[in-house]
Amino acid sequence: MLNAGLVNTGIANPGNHNTGLFNIGTFNTGIANPGHYNTGSYNTGSYNTGMANAGDYGTGAFITGSMNNGLLWRADRQGLLAANYTITIERPAAFLNVDIPVNIPITGDITNVSIPAITFPRIDASGSVDIGILSGTVLAPVGPITLHGGDASAPLDTPIEIDFGPSPAINLNIGKPDGSTVINIVGGAGAGPISIPIIDLRPAPGFFNATTGPSSGFLNWGAGSASGLLNFGNNSGLYNFATSSMGNSGFQNYGSLQSGWANLGNSISGIYNTGLGAPANVSGLLNIGTNLAGWLQNGPTETTFSVGLANLGFWNLGSANIGNYNLGSANIGVYNLGSANIGDFNLGSANIGSSNIGFGNVGPGLTAAIGNIGFGNTGNGNIGIGNTGTGNIGFGNTGNGNIGIGLTGDTMTGFGGWNSGTGNIGLFNSGTGNIGFGNSGTGNWGIGNSGDYNTGIGNTGSTNSGFFNTGLVNTGIGNSGDYNTGLFNAGNTNTGSFNPGDYNTGGFNPGNYNTGYFNPGNSNTGIANSGDVNTGAFNSGNYSNGFFWRGDYQGLGGFAYQSAVSEIPWSYDRFQH
Repeated sequence: MLNAGLVNTGIANPGNHNTGLFNIGTFNTGIANPGHYNTGSYNTGSYNTGMANAGDYGTGAFITGSMNNGLLWRADRQGLLAANYTITIERPAAFLNVDIPVNIPITGDITNVSIPAITFPRIDASGSVDIGILSGTVLAPVGPITLHGGDASAPLDTPIEIDFGPSPAINLNIGKPDGSTVINIVGGAGAGPISIPIIDLRPAPGFFNATTGPSSGFLNWGAGSASGLLNFGNNSGLYNFATSSMGNSGFQNYGSLQSGWANLGNSISGIYNTGLGAPANVSGLLNIGTNLAGWLQNGPTETTFSVGLANLGFWNLGSANIGNYNLGSANIGVYNLGSANIGDFNLGSANIGSSNIGFGNVGPGLTAAIGNIGFGNTGNGNIGIGNTGTGNIGFGNTGNGNIGIGLTGDTMTGFGGWNSGTGNIGLFNSGTGNIGFGNSGTGNWGIGNSGDYNTGIGNTGSTNSGFFNTGLVNTGIGNSGDYNTGLFNAGNTNTGSFNPGDYNTGGFNPGNYNTGYFNPGNSNTGIANSGDVNTGAFNSGNYSNGFFWRGDYQGLGGFAYQSAVSEIPWSYDRFQH
């Protein structure tokens, strides 16, 4: 209320992008901050965490200097935490003294020399003559000329042979043969000293921040500067994640230019809003879209309003509905009154199909049933209990258009005997191999079962144990899915109740593979997570631990510390004699 600035969450903020009260500056989280990006109150400086700091990047209160931790500092960079513990390894020395004996005999002789024939190519010479009465050109070519061995009649390619005649062998020796001639090499080498810093905490404002610029507060990291606690990027507040250089104020916002709590997007104020544009220009509570103000809007014409949790739709009264206008829980469809219905316009629970009134009605082969009144009917347009077929009135009838009890056939009226089926034990059974009352299926034990091999009451599916199960191999009540243990599961392979999703343990999960309750997402552990692979509650991002995270990989445990080993000096000397 009464915010004169832009994109504020709170009361009477003249500045922009603030969360709190009476903030004159921008991107503040707190009360009456004239500065910018502060977390706290009455800070006239910027990027402070605390109260009444006139300087910048202070963590504490009443600090007039900058980059300080503590109280009442007047100068800069006071009260900073620093620690260093370094192990130093002194320079180790190495020495070398080597004697290499030298005795190298060399033997040689002189052999004849053979030079290939040498040919000089033709040289063309010419000149001009002019003696008055006579002029012309004189040609005087020379060559080619070949030098070769042998006599004049020898072939032109005969090599030129030079014979030195008999000569004694040439014998040389480097060093004395007795090994007394040596080469002595003396050297020295070393490396170090080596310094290994185990702890190297350098003085900086705040505590354990890892931002690229100076920050106040605790455990902030990422690009830019920050104040507050565990922010990523240029933010004030707690647990905000900035996606640009212009960050956020408030709590758990993911994006930029936001204030408030748990918003996702750009230029948003309020609580748990999702922007679909940049800028989104959204304010209020639980809105989705752009250019919206108010509550629970999904675009300009629709709403996200439901009473309950984990509804994927709108105007539902209940939880874990996938669809709209349902009164109940775990319905997949629209306009259902009841729970675990798969279809539309059903009044009752565990119906597969549309416009059914009652419980556990289904079509043949688990197809959609239409217009049944009663419970445990397999088919369409039946009125009664445990009928298999179409248009039957009564209970335990098998066929079409029958009116009565336990009839087997079509368009029959009356009473089909105590049992009209085959191999039945009990009363009014029209199926085969049933034990009980009014069963029209096969191999059932109980009352009003129109499916096969069920134990219980009003089961239209197969191999169920319990009441009003329309699916396969369920244990419980009102399961319209398959392989469930529990109550009113419209999905498959769930352990729990009211799960329209699959493979869940818990209740009211529209998603799959969840452990917990009210999870629209998948593979979550916890409550009301609409993202995937979260541990916690109310997370709409993915792979996060904690509560109300909007981004991915938030709240994860971890610790990193690194120290740099300085360059190790080394040298060597060599002397040769």
